[in-house]
Amino acid sequence: MTRIVAGTDSAETSEKLCDYLESRLTEADEVHVLNSLHGGNDEEMVEQGREALSVFEDRLGETFDVETEQNTNASDPAHDLLTAADETDADEIALGLTQKRSPAQKVLFGSNTQSVLMQTRHPVVGVPLRKSR
Repeated sequence: MTRIVAGTDSAETSEKLCDYLESRLTEADEVHVLNSLHGGNDEEMVEQGREALSVFEDRLGETFDVETEQNTNASDPAHDLLTAADETDADEIALGLTQKRSPAQKVLFGSNTQSVLMQTRHPVVGVPLRKSR
């Protein structure tokens, strides 16, 4: 059995992560999905987070063990993701990689991704959110 913790911030990210997960999960695997909102309870962001989580439930929920969680009090989404990975003894962390930066900025990852990569003991998979050219 493999335990995967996935972090999502939008339905688009969730769709891409589900594409990746569907290609590698078996029925015995577990997926723990976290939507962690940096900075509070903006109603629009909360609803977008719920929609992001529902993508996992809709696409994977009938075949795989999927648990979803939304943290609306997060001061640091990366910390929440790392905590979830440690608490579940995750075999892998799956993240969406945005590619909306200039060529010079692409040298660096987003701050949450960078924090996870630098602080985790778990393998991390980055799923591109855009198609390659």
